[in-house]
Amino acid sequence: MNRKRKAIAAALALVLAVALLGVAFAQSKPDAGKVPKAVIENKTVQLGEIIEGQEFAYTFKVKNAGGADLQIISVKPG
Repeated sequence: MNRKRKAIAAALALVLAVALLGVAFAQSKPDAGKVPKAVIENKTVQLGEIIEGQEFAYTFKVKNAGGADLQIISVKPG
């Protein structure tokens, strides 16, 4: 009888381990190794002398060289 209980306990432990591994693999992301990578052509720009109140504009080109979507949430002057 004792041997039968050990066999049942071992079988239940094996089933539990397989179930937990299945849950762990199901939750893993397929793109886990892929990340976005922002590449900016010109990080600085020389605008020359700016007079107070004068408006100016410049467009920075940003390219995503990574394997996942790049999300630009906010931009601040540095």
